[in-house]
Amino acid sequence: MINPFFFGSKGRGIFRILRIFLNLPNFIRLTMRLFRDERIPIYRKAILVVFEILAVIFAIAYFIFPFDADFILPIIGRFDDICIGAFVILIPGAWLFIKSCPEHIVREHVDRISQGE
Repeated sequence: MINPFFFGSKGRGIFRILRIFLNLPNFIRLTMRLFRDERIPIYRKAILVVFEILAVIFAIAYFIFPFDADFILPIIGRFDDICIGAFVILIPGAWLFIKSCPEHIVREHVDRISQGE
C-alpha cells in the first residue's frame, strides 16, 4: 500500500507535521533512492543538491555567528538551530525534489520501501 504522506494527503496542521516525523525515515530512504535512480534527470537532482548546499551554508553560518534560542527550546540547547535548519531547509528541499520526480518512478520506490526492500 502506498503511504499517503508521499503524495499529499488531506490532513492539515499538527497531524500533517506528526505524519512527517513518523515517516521521516521512509522519507529519507525515498529521497536517497530517487537521487541514485538513473531515470531521474540530473536537473531534477540539482534541486536537492542546491537545498543541501544551503543547509551546509546555514550550518557554517551557525558555527561562525551562533544564535542560541534556548528560550524557545531549552531542552535541545546548542543544537536547536541545526535542527531547525535541517527541517526548514532539508525537508522542504527533499519534498520539492520528490514532487518534481516522475510519479510512476516515485510510486515504484515507495512500493519497494513499503515491502522492506
